Amino acid sequence: MKIFQINGFRGLIMTAFIVCCLFAGFVIFPGVVAMHLWNNYLVNLLAFPSLNIFQGVLLWAITAVSYYIISNGKMPVTFETPDSLSDAELNMIMKKARISSDMRKINTIMRNSDSFQKTSSKSQNNSNVTSPMAEKQEDDENIKLGNFK
Repeated sequence: MKIFQINGFRGLIMTAFIVCCLFAGFVIFPGVVAMHLWNNYLVNLLAFPSLNIFQGVLLWAITAVSYYIISNGKMPVTFETPDSLSDAELNMIMKKARISSDMRKINTIMRNSDSFQKTSSKSQNNSNVTSPMAEKQEDDENIKLGNFK
C-alpha cells in the first residue's frame, strides 16, 4: 500500500492540478476524439445524429467498459508492485554475477597471454635479422677468411 503525503496548500493545489490533468488526458481527450470520429464519419456517411462533448465522453466510457468486460477484466496495463526476492534468490544472483565477473577477468587474461605469445613468437622469428653493425662484423670476418659475397 502506498501512502502519499500532501504538505500544505501548495501540495493541495499541485494534487488538484495533477488530478485535473489526468482526468483531461484519460477521459476528456479520448471523449473529444470519439466525438470527432463519430461526427466526421457516421453523421456524414450514415446520417446518424451528431454528438456533443458530453456524449463523446460517454461514448468513450462505454467503449472502455465494454473492452474491460470483453477482455475478462484483464487490462493490458497493470499497476502492481513486484514480489521481492528472497535472500536465497538474491544470493544466487550475486553468486552468478561474481562467477560471470571472474570469467570475464579470466578471458581477458587469456586473451592478453595469447597476444603475448604471438608477439614473442614473432620476435623469435625476427631473430635472424641483424643490425648493421653485426652485418659489418660478419663482412669483416668473411674478408679475413677469404669468403666474398
